[in-house]
Amino acid sequence: MDDERDRDHGRSRDHGRTHTDDRSRYAAAVVDAIRDGAYVLDADRIRVFANDRLREVTGFGDDLLLAKHPERLVEAGYWDEREGDRYREAVERVLEGDSREERVQLTTTLGDGSSVTTETRLTPLTADELDRVGSGERSRDGTPDDPRIVGVVGVIRDVTERVERERELERLNERLERLSGFLSHDLRNPLSVAKGYVDLARETGDLERLDPAEDALDRIGALIDDALVLAREPAAIDVAETTVDLGELARDCWESGDFGEPPAGATLVVEGGGPVFADPTLLRRAVGNLLANAFEHAGDAPAVRVGVDDRGVYVADDGPGIPDEEREAVTEFGVSKDGGTGIGLAIVERVAAAHGWTLEIGESREDGFEARLVGAEPTR
Repeated sequence: MDDERDRDHGRSRDHGRTHTDDRSRYAAAVVDAIRDGAYVLDADRIRVFANDRLREVTGFGDDLLLAKHPERLVEAGYWDEREGDRYREAVERVLEGDSREERVQLTTTLGDGSSVTTETRLTPLTADELDRVGSGERSRDGTPDDPRIVGVVGVIRDVTERVERERELERLNERLERLSGFLSHDLRNPLSVAKGYVDLARETGDLERLDPAEDALDRIGALIDDALVLAREPAAIDVAETTVDLGELARDCWESGDFGEPPAGATLVVEGGGPVFADPTLLRRAVGNLLANAFEHAGDAPAVRVGVDDRGVYVADDGPGIPDEEREAVTEFGVSKDGGTGIGLAIVERVAAAHGWTLEIGESREDGFEARLVGAEPTR
């Protein structure tokens, strides 16, 4: 009954041990000719052969390559437990005859400490195939004479770049989805305002009615500019750096109304306000969004400070601030404490990255909110 059960599963581990000892050198010669990294496992998951390409790519010695897998690589820390479990399960399906081919994607730490993502193709090695490799013969009708599985052949291909492209595409699709939601939501209101005032001007003949329509169109233009910044990777954003007077820029953002109206009683203090080497349009967008954040979240009459020091440009207020555990999340596009689109700080982070700076969220000296563009430095 045991022998029948082995034949049903297409496998005999005792048979595999005997024959692979005698004939695995023939399989090894074939595997060694494969241009990708390749190896042979016996029926007990012991790697009995690895080709030169695998040794070259991994940087591993025989103590790691010619051992039981996945146990040895997990033990040495080159695979984590979950990677090892997935690999073991795939190999067992092949050895048991339940699968003619398994493909396993794994992340491996190499001998030099770097990491790669690989796809391993696992196929069964039968006793009949070993015989035919050694003799150069084929069965007359194409049916294996001895179909029992005595091992597994693994062929490894580096798919790191492909996986990164796929992940980048996923991130891009997610970003476009959020942008679509943002534009459809935030453009709707100013469009309705502009249309309403244009219709009113037509009905009354009062051209002054077009002024608020023009303001609404300006708002639409600003939203589109924001969307374009968010849609591009930082490296693709055009940055035309020049000397910018930070104090003058901050006052213009405050007084223009382009980023909202300051609450009654709000104050702006410019500390060490200039000059900074930056793209003036992008820096204005970043500082303006930070001021708008203070208008919305820093209370009824916030005191806002803007300046630049040896750690970068900062905008700080005396409002309630943000708890430590929420600071990382608030820079993500779509995250907002009050249910808004959450675009403001995402824009600031993107502007910082385009300049080669980083956005740091922290606590102001008044225990309020502080955003700092680390890397932006005064030019004098």
